[in-house]
Amino acid sequence: MKRLFLLLLSFVTSFGQAQTTQQVVNLSLDAAVQYALAHSPEVQNRILGEKYADEQVNETRAIGIPQLTANMQFINNIEKQVFVFPVAPGVYQPIRVGNKYSTTGTLAASWLAVDASYFFGLRAAKAFTDLAKLQTNLSSRDVTVNVTKAYYLVLITKENITLLEQNMITLDAVLTQTEGFYKNGFAEKLDVDRLKLTISNLSVQLDALRDQAIVTEQLLKSQMGMPIENPIALTDNLESLNKVSINQIGNAFDVKLRVEYQLLQSQWTLHQLDKKRFEVTRYPNLAFFYNYQQNNFSETVDYGKWYGNSFWGFRIGVPLFTGFNTNAQINKRKLSMLQTENSMTMFESAAALEVSQTRIKYQRSLNTIEIQKKNLQLANEILAISSAKLKEGVGSNLEITNAQQEVKTSQTNYLNAIYDLLNAQIDLKKAYGKF
Repeated sequence: MKRLFLLLLSFVTSFGQAQTTQQVVNLSLDAAVQYALAHSPEVQNRILGEKYADEQVNETRAIGIPQLTANMQFINNIEKQVFVFPVAPGVYQPIRVGNKYSTTGTLAASWLAVDASYFFGLRAAKAFTDLAKLQTNLSSRDVTVNVTKAYYLVLITKENITLLEQNMITLDAVLTQTEGFYKNGFAEKLDVDRLKLTISNLSVQLDALRDQAIVTEQLLKSQMGMPIENPIALTDNLESLNKVSINQIGNAFDVKLRVEYQLLQSQWTLHQLDKKRFEVTRYPNLAFFYNYQQNNFSETVDYGKWYGNSFWGFRIGVPLFTGFNTNAQINKRKLSMLQTENSMTMFESAAALEVSQTRIKYQRSLNTIEIQKKNLQLANEILAISSAKLKEGVGSNLEITNAQQEVKTSQTNYLNAIYDLLNAQIDLKKAYGKF
């Protein structure tokens, strides 16, 4: 029993370790987007909506396919029907007529041969499928934008952590040097305490950034539809992603490339087809039918003798008056078409404004990043000069502390400028309909 217990304990321990050890998933930006498109619940719902629209087409198409129905009916006449027959003036004789048991088997077929509203309904169903596909494209674009921005945010946060760690290494070296000066009487305790305070504050900021990195990774995985406990490693870097320009996108703007505009066009087409469907309901329709029956009548349950009958025919329906219901339905679709046209006009104006704003934002981001890059270079040069002066004994720790703070601020501003530029690139592509 002891050996068995130890064996089971070993198995459970090894199984638990295997469960907790997960393979790290390497993700480029493209891989993250593709994963999101394959696993995002929003996109999956849109794809299910496409399948639903396909079934809607099949349902509408089935109306024009010949229908075949089979029925079987069994009747037990507990009391037969009574008919009263006159047998003499003023004298009537009630007589029960019929059989106790009757069984009827029916095979009926029908076919809607000509109906103009059916054909327009079929075209509308197909247009509904196109609308569902456009909705999927819209959701896919939004997921792509959200995942891309979340990916950038993770990179920016981790880059900020790396730079802050480098700053702490530099300050630790300066602290060690200053402590040596202090022991030899060339520096004051205030200088040592000031550096320790700066390093302590940076340590607190570093811990906060590390927590932020965890949160941003979880946000990215949430946008991708990935379980947040899955470990990931991002393989792209900020330099490789900063490669989009206005020249690559082009200056000409075509609102028809925007999926939102395509959705409005599709909705207008649906309203138009729906209007025509009600207009043609005023036309005659033609349907064929066929019926075949077998009947059995008996006083006992006996199916030895059957009597058959069958017929076929056609039916022409001519709508004459519908109480103005058709007119109301047509007018409603006309109003819906006008509303959609107004929405299209509004979107054209809004999209043009969005393009103008995103171009300005992108150009401003380009200018800002150049300025922040120069500021960072200048701050690093000041820090290098201050460090050299301190080594030569002509500088002060206060200069080092101030220079280090300027470097940190410049690094943060530069990273924020990169992030703004990357987001501006995304917004620019979205505004031009390039996603």
